[in-house]
Amino acid sequence: ESTRERSRESCSTRATQAIMSDMEDEDSSGDHNVGEIMTAPSLYLRPAFFRQTRKKGKIIKTVNERYLRDDLGLGSYFVDEGTKNLRVKEAAMGKPRVISDVSHLLTLLKPCKPKSVVICDTNVLLHNLDVLEQSQSIMPNLVFPQTSMIECRKNRMVAYDRAVELLKEIGDKKERCCVFFPDMHHSQTAHVEKEDCETINDENDARIRNVAALYAQHLQGTDYRVVLLTDDAASRKLAQGERYEAKSLRSWVKELEKCNPTASLSDLVAQYGTADDGKDEESNKQYFPAHMGQSDLSLGIKTARFYRGVLRSRDLDSAWVTIRQGEDRVAVTIQGSVDRNRAVDGDVVAIALHPLDKWIKASDTASKPSKEKDSKAQIASETAEPTQSEISNVSDTVVIDDIAESMRPTGKIVGILRRNFTNISGSIFEKPAPGAEKSTSPAVAEREAIASKHEREHADGSMTCVFFPVDKKVPPILVRTTQRDRFLRQRIVVSMDSWPANSPYPLGHYVKLLGPAGSKDVETEVLLQEHRIAHEPFSAAVLACLPPSDYKMEYVPERADLRKLPVLSIDPPGCKDIDDALHCITLPNGNFQVGVHIADVTHYVKAGSAIDLEAANRSTSTYLVNKRLDMLPGLLTTDLCSLKGNVDRYAFSVLWEVTTDAEIINVDFKKTIIHSIAALTYQEAQAYIDQPDNKKEDDPRVSAVKGLASLARLFRKKRLDAGALTLASPEVKFVLDSESLNPTDVQAYALLEANALVEEFMLLANVTVSKKILRHYPTLSVLRRHPSPNRSMFESLISKAKCRGFEIDIEDSKRLADSLDAATIESEPYFNKLLRILSTRCMSPAQYFCSGEFRPTEWSHYGLAAPVYTHFTSPIRRYADVCVHRLLAAAINVAPLPVHLSSKSYLHDLCANMNRRHRSAQLAGRASVQLHTLIFFAGANTREEDAYVLDVETAEQSSPSFTVIVPRFGIEGRVSLPIDVDDPKLVRVPEENKMIYDGKTSIQVFDKVRVSIRVQTDYDHQRELIIELKDQEFCTPPAKRKVDEPAEDTPQRSKKKRKKSRK
Repeated sequence: ESTRERSRESCSTRATQAIMSDMEDEDSSGDHNVGEIMTAPSLYLRPAFFRQTRKKGKIIKTVNERYLRDDLGLGSYFVDEGTKNLRVKEAAMGKPRVISDVSHLLTLLKPCKPKSVVICDTNVLLHNLDVLEQSQSIMPNLVFPQTSMIECRKNRMVAYDRAVELLKEIGDKKERCCVFFPDMHHSQTAHVEKEDCETINDENDARIRNVAALYAQHLQGTDYRVVLLTDDAASRKLAQGERYEAKSLRSWVKELEKCNPTASLSDLVAQYGTADDGKDEESNKQYFPAHMGQSDLSLGIKTARFYRGVLRSRDLDSAWVTIRQGEDRVAVTIQGSVDRNRAVDGDVVAIALHPLDKWIKASDTASKPSKEKDSKAQIASETAEPTQSEISNVSDTVVIDDIAESMRPTGKIVGILRRNFTNISGSIFEKPAPGAEKSTSPAVAEREAIASKHEREHADGSMTCVFFPVDKKVPPILVRTTQRDRFLRQRIVVSMDSWPANSPYPLGHYVKLLGPAGSKDVETEVLLQEHRIAHEPFSAAVLACLPPSDYKMEYVPERADLRKLPVLSIDPPGCKDIDDALHCITLPNGNFQVGVHIADVTHYVKAGSAIDLEAANRSTSTYLVNKRLDMLPGLLTTDLCSLKGNVDRYAFSVLWEVTTDAEIINVDFKKTIIHSIAALTYQEAQAYIDQPDNKKEDDPRVSAVKGLASLARLFRKKRLDAGALTLASPEVKFVLDSESLNPTDVQAYALLEANALVEEFMLLANVTVSKKILRHYPTLSVLRRHPSPNRSMFESLISKAKCRGFEIDIEDSKRLADSLDAATIESEPYFNKLLRILSTRCMSPAQYFCSGEFRPTEWSHYGLAAPVYTHFTSPIRRYADVCVHRLLAAAINVAPLPVHLSSKSYLHDLCANMNRRHRSAQLAGRASVQLHTLIFFAGANTREEDAYVLDVETAEQSSPSFTVIVPRFGIEGRVSLPIDVDDPKLVRVPEENKMIYDGKTSIQVFDKVRVSIRVQTDYDHQRELIIELKDQEFCTPPAKRKVDEPAEDTPQRSKKKRKKSRK
């Protein structure tokens, strides 16, 4: 039996069309030259293969006809026609043109030294695009064969996109001649001798050599050399004796640098093999088991011997891979560097499960590991670190029937299916100068040991250095460079190239220099890369999805016209991305009509479009101290979607009829057009709330705000009575200099009743919408759950509260709320807030999930005491809200549900990505606050502030120290005491979270102490905050709750008495 697949459409098959369509703008029209190629006569090849059917075992011969062309010339290039994309002002549109003959080619080639045309094979495109991108003046004439492009696209899409961008370069700034050559369909290059090729890779290499031979033939007699760049030694050997030269990239770069002394490209060349010269015993040592071949991995996955998944990690010690069998998913723990086998975060891997006796009992890992105790001060965290199960929405345990116990499966990585090597920011380690003071930090000592072992000089004058990434998920990288001294004290970007089994660390190459370590702009760039925050400009394809800049909103009958209602927004000062607005009017029957109006983002962001895919990838806007990184382009974020005052805007509205007692009579959902009468700040809204109730007011803004405030108080009371928690955060805000944007002051957030007003109605809208979409899509709803904490997470807080005479009950959220309300000390008002901050840290953050993947009893939101909850109110800055808008629109029959939202598998991956991105955005925001805190303290002398003790180190043989939080700045850190570990005068009292020294001085959890804060710079030029105890005799602790006896120390004691020793 034979099948034939014929293509008469163009000069190449669909693969070539895909590449060319990637390079062409979708709005471009055809031309006469392309039309002639489309209708030209064709030749063809007939490769065949045999396969056996599964059911009956028949042998089927499949023949694919590949049409060859004899009119493709010497490839194609892009030419600037001067047309512009109206939606993308800065994007010029190019058209492809065929290079007809050698004379045409010579007019396009750029002058260079030496004069050459370079043919790039697959490995050059995959791993050395940095060299190609930064060598436009000395290596401007490049040819990308179709074979190289297709293999690049198959293995690494990011590299493929960058190669396409090189091909698309047009305009006045174009400094290179970059040619695409369709070797798979060119009559002079497509045919290769099958008997000389054992594998597909051999065929690909042969075609690429054919391209080099063709160019060498046509350029014979000119002064241009044809150079085939390949790092495949076997391919270079087969090219010996040809008219062209076959060189490795490194050897070619060295030749270029000799001809162009100012050039510096060697550091950009990717590394393979080992980082050293291979002459010592270390180079022969195998640190890791070998990876299995791709064919063996594919067979193992098909036969369920191996499992495919993406490696995720929090640091170098913890990693997991989510595997799937049918609809079931489970997270498999990968322990240790050997089992991890050189995989990095984001790699697509194949794993083999360990035998059952190597699995981990769930009871052994029920409690979360404590954080490393360091003297370095950091921004205080708000919640507990989410587990791998919570982030990925998968179980990390399996119930074993034979032993009736839950176990955590473990496994090992047997091969890498696709690498996720990306650019990483960090620094080259600088050894301390002779005689310099040694650092006491264990982390610095470990870095010094690694650098001492692996740094070495090479015969060519280069040097292998150890690069330490800022991202703790990435191991140190061995970088070969000739510019080590230049990189010291700087932040640089490095790309990972390979990780051989005989190297303890991956190999990489230098990409670019960011700037001095510690600089605000440089460190901001570093933290964005560390947390994988997408901050590149939006692509032309994304911007092309936007409406024109002069777009006008008009009323359409499908929308309810609410422009006569007194709609207004309440936001922080200077807010430009206004997601939500409110209104409140009195109905003829005496009830209220309340509306929450949310920006209708889905009107502009169509499902499946380029802008939608980009928003899904970013998932959230990221807020730093000095900038905002938007999920959507600015035209939508701050203009068309922002519900600004005194302009018409499209909205998605939730309308309630509510009694004066805040009882909801009915609810309606509508696509609307609104006209906001005011964009108020919280302070302006608060001024309206504070106006006397008996004052007659004709201003609709005042009556709307006061009506909303009165209802919000009632809704809040009902919510708290149901068990919703009132938690606290140590968050602070910076006052920035208007010119330098450096911090000049730190202030606590002042929360007004106006803040609570907006929060209450946003919560109400989210709960209402979640119920609506669940009724229509019980297994496809995108919800947000906050799991109930287990007792082990609260044990530390319960113990600490008991030291002050308070009991914390966590049976349910209502009892916890009541416990926190009762835990007050009149003389220390911050004590209750401190308990609420610590309570928040005992709970994991909420996570997005698909309703079909959890039982209804697991949908609840513990902190809000809500059985179901979702996010609907911020679609400008959260992609989850965009999904919920589409679900709600389908539920009310306004628009059909997009096909991809009908797949639970897609929703699982989408929610997992949103959870990761949301967590990354939070961590990036905290890192930005940390950076600005360092800048603030670096510009001042040592400061003294009040602090509260959060934890006392009571374990035997541990360093005498305690952790404090400084409310004024929202920072916390470890304070070390000048006491020897073995000092017999030191008494630790674990049950009271207390230390006593010499029977005279003591320190206990929740004590108020005086500390000094300063910035310290180590010899590696890294800055950190150091908190030190100011008063060696410790300050008076807060008064204990009255039990049998009054507290010994009270805040009213005189200064003289406080100086006396106390027991």
